[in-house]
Amino acid sequence: MYRLGLIGHPVNHSNSPDIHHFFLKQTNNNGTYRLFDLQAEELEEFLKNMRHSDLNGINVTVPYKERVIPFLDDLDEHAQKLNAVNTIKRKGNRLIGYNTDGEGYIESLNQTYPNFYNQINNQSILILGAGGAAKGIFYSLKSHAPKQLDVANRTISKASKMTNHYEHSQEMDLEYAEKQLDQYDLIIQTTNVGMEPNENELIISPKTIKENAIVSDIVYKPKRTLFLTEAERYGAHLMFGESMLWYQAAKSFNIWTGESVEHTIRI
Repeated sequence: MYRLGLIGHPVNHSNSPDIHHFFLKQTNNNGTYRLFDLQAEELEEFLKNMRHSDLNGINVTVPYKERVIPFLDDLDEHAQKLNAVNTIKRKGNRLIGYNTDGEGYIESLNQTYPNFYNQINNQSILILGAGGAAKGIFYSLKSHAPKQLDVANRTISKASKMTNHYEHSQEMDLEYAEKQLDQYDLIIQTTNVGMEPNENELIISPKTIKENAIVSDIVYKPKRTLFLTEAERYGAHLMFGESMLWYQAAKSFNIWTGESVEHTIRI
C-alpha cells in the first residue's frame, strides 16, 4: 500500500491526485495520494514527522521547492544542480530529494515532437522565465546540446545565472526577446503568467514567431493559455503544459515504486 502526496501552497487546484491514482491503477498497486496545503511555518514539522510516518513519498510544488532542502538528508544529481526539489522519497527514516521537472519536460517533448527531439542539436530554443521550472528545463535541454539555448526574463541577472553554464546561450530581457522570436524553433513559457485565475495575462506577444515553430507553455490550467492561443494564430505548433505534468509525475512515481509508467500515458 503506497501512501503518497503533494505539499505546497496552494495545492487545491492540483491534478496530481488523479494522475497518481491512475498510475497506481495501471500498475495494480493499492495506494492513496493526498494534498497537504502547508503554511511556511508548518514545513519543518511536516518533514520531521514524515520520517516516522507511513508516507512513502511526496511531491513538492511552489513555493517550497527550495525551502525543503535544509530538512532533507540527501539530494540526487539533478536536485543538487538545480538547488530545487519536486520529489521526496522516504527511505527508512531518511528523506532523499529529487527533481524530475526537466526530465519530465524532455520526455514530453520527445513524445509530442519526436522529429524535433531527434534533431535538437540543430535547433534554437528560447526559455521565457528563470524560476525553478525554467532551471530544470534549461539543464535537461543543455545535456542534449542544442544549437542555441537562450533565456529571457524580467530580471536579466537571474537569466545570466543559467546562461553562464552553456557556451551557446545568452540572456535577454522580455522586451528584447519579443522582437527576436523568429530566431527560435522552440519557445518555452515557464512562468505562471496566464494561469487561472489570470487567464487574460500574456507574458509577451508571440506575433513575431516564425511559422511552424513549436510554442510550449508549462501552465496546464487553462490547458490552452492565451499565449498558446495567440501563438497558434501566427502559425505555431503547440505543446501543452499537462504533457510535462504527466511525464514528470511518471518519473516521480518510478522513484517511489520502481514502476515504469510512461507507456501508460495517453494525452
